Amino acid sequence: MVVIYLTFIALGLPDTILGVAWPSMRSSLFLPLEAAGIITMLTTICTAFSSFASGLLLHKLGTGKVVFISTLLSASALFGYSLSPSFWWLLLCTLPLGVGAGAIDTGINHFVALKYSPRHMNWLHSFWGIGAFLGPSIITLYVADSGNWRGGYQMIAAIVFVIAAIIGISISLSLWRSKSIKEENTALQNKAVQKKSGLNLIRQQDVFLSIIAFPIYIAVEMGVGVWLASYLIEGRGLDKLNVGLIISLFYISIMIGRLIAGIFANNISIQKLMNMGLCLMFIGSWMLIIQQNSLLVPSIILLGIGCAPIFPSMIHNTPKLFGEINSQEITGYQVGGSYLSGVLILPVMGLLSSKVSLEVIPITICLFVVLLAFIVNLINRHRSQK
Repeated sequence: MVVIYLTFIALGLPDTILGVAWPSMRSSLFLPLEAAGIITMLTTICTAFSSFASGLLLHKLGTGKVVFISTLLSASALFGYSLSPSFWWLLLCTLPLGVGAGAIDTGINHFVALKYSPRHMNWLHSFWGIGAFLGPSIITLYVADSGNWRGGYQMIAAIVFVIAAIIGISISLSLWRSKSIKEENTALQNKAVQKKSGLNLIRQQDVFLSIIAFPIYIAVEMGVGVWLASYLIEGRGLDKLNVGLIISLFYISIMIGRLIAGIFANNISIQKLMNMGLCLMFIGSWMLIIQQNSLLVPSIILLGIGCAPIFPSMIHNTPKLFGEINSQEITGYQVGGSYLSGVLILPVMGLLSSKVSLEVIPITICLFVVLLAFIVNLINRHRSQK
């Protein structure tokens, strides 16, 4: 399990560094500010494509090999960034970075959902938060010292290369091949589940709803991360420094919330854990709508802690809801769908807030929480009746 946690740190390391490094990158490469948007969009598309297509690759090669190759791709891409002489070189390196991230995300999530308890799934996603925190910190140290963003990327690439080596050693020790007790106990059940793929799988109402639930959840999480600062600064007139601390508090709350959820996840059902999270999300998002600055910090904490168990629990519940034989492909669609939120939903939120009012941002976040709660409980009600 230590190797798996390290792998998710490697997944989180590059996810949040572009924004921190970009001012120095674009200055040294003579690029316009908006060029970062093209890189981000290409990364998202490649990651989503990789997630959608990873089911077949995982089935043929196994999780260990796919994760090892994908981690190597990510490390190589990060090192390539550090050598970039132009914007086109950055785009070229973005391709393996996105492809590697999508395969790692899908492969590890499915592997842990099958072989480990809900506790480890929540803790796994906390380790992604550690990587997401360390990445910008490393870049900041290099940029603040000498503006050397290339050195920051090389350091992160070196860390990911080391983690890839550890994954390779774990494959040679057959740590990815052991069959879990959970798999053995559900083997007979899985034989009775019909294998489906592609459109035949997505056409199932509950499968389609489960895929839709992921971009809706990400719309809440990324909606806070991307648009809430604009709402608080321009809509409520708050200081930029205070707003930055508030947004950071949201992500810290998610990380701590997942650590806490992991402690209790084995003692209560996944559905109860998710309902508790959804209730906290609703309370927190509703408090955001209220024009009361004294409620901002508690609302952000409640929203972050509420978000914490949702994504890990939905992933962990997939084999139970749809059967292990189909869960690998479904997980790929779910993870891929979550990445598409940044391309399809977030730009619409920004457009509505600019054309209508900034008040659209907290209202939309709250509406997405309600919609997510409706879909999650609809799926579970349908499955309980079968």
